[in-house]
Amino acid sequence: MNKFFIKFSKALLLLSIALASSCGDKMANGLDDLSNAQTLSLKDSIVLENMDILNPHYIYYKDSFLIFNSLQGKKEIQLLNLSSGDVTEYRVIGQGRNEMQYYHTVNSTCGDMYLFADNRMGKVYGVNLDSLKVNSDINYDLIYSLPIAEGNHFYRFMDLPQFTVCVGMLKDGRFGIFEKETSTYCEQMEYPENEDIYSLGYMHKGALFSRTMMASDETGKQMVAACFGLIDFYSVSDDGQLTLRKSNHYHFPQFEIGTYGPAISFEKKEKVGMTGLCADENYVYALYSTRTFEDYGERAYNAPYLLVWNWSGELAKIYNLPVALYGFAISGNTVYGLSREESPIVYVFELDEN
Repeated sequence: MNKFFIKFSKALLLLSIALASSCGDKMANGLDDLSNAQTLSLKDSIVLENMDILNPHYIYYKDSFLIFNSLQGKKEIQLLNLSSGDVTEYRVIGQGRNEMQYYHTVNSTCGDMYLFADNRMGKVYGVNLDSLKVNSDINYDLIYSLPIAEGNHFYRFMDLPQFTVCVGMLKDGRFGIFEKETSTYCEQMEYPENEDIYSLGYMHKGALFSRTMMASDETGKQMVAACFGLIDFYSVSDDGQLTLRKSNHYHFPQFEIGTYGPAISFEKKEKVGMTGLCADENYVYALYSTRTFEDYGERAYNAPYLLVWNWSGELAKIYNLPVALYGFAISGNTVYGLSREESPIVYVFELDEN
């Protein structure tokens, strides 16, 4: 293949990406003006220090429990039973049996298990919440393990009725799909791309999109992935094939590649974008931060807005939050928002019925 053809092909690819990015779905500008956002009404609050929940970095709701994750303090997972007020604690970071270096909650809409994963080993553990309501002394157990190909590294997991979906540094796609019954695994779909991203190798793309969050509806037939100012809506077939239905790419990240390894550094003047993601049968919800690291430092992750889309990918509503949130969880019309701006507090909000 001659050099002219290579250069022409590269130019054509760049043009194609630019044209695709200029289309309405690919570079929607619906987040440029947030002045008309509706204020979400505050109903209640839960002071976590009163329950010895001191350093939560993540909040999750399942089956009348609020579940908090921390990375230190020997109480890395704490489950607050909203019915009884009891708190169950698990230490999972360590070198012992069923302990790990890193972990992350597995977003799951099915079953009565709270799931979390050993990212490095691809092992998924669970706590039966129905049993926990009766006996607070039960431990967590290994539920299943995912195969890890050489060179791959998992970041986050999502549990669907038939499949586990994972993101990370994956050689052959944006998502890994693990079929639980047959223990088969494949990788699918491309990353969102612009002219700065398309030529990156899989390790740099994985590092760039390491903040990717996933959520699904209750059937597991629809899922969504969000990162920065990018959100993509997918269908999931009965055999685990993903189909991209809608992309809302409001703004791409500005970044530089490090000198050694798959290191990525981000422009400090850039707004953080989406920092939390939940979904139910009707809507997809995301925390959205317009803050920058230049102005706020690590507090930029505290988001002042809640965005709502329907499953067609149409932006349905924008809420202005009376207090910026680090994380959130949803149960019905109730929003549990984790604030870390000062002492850790959960603020309770009520969504509109419409």
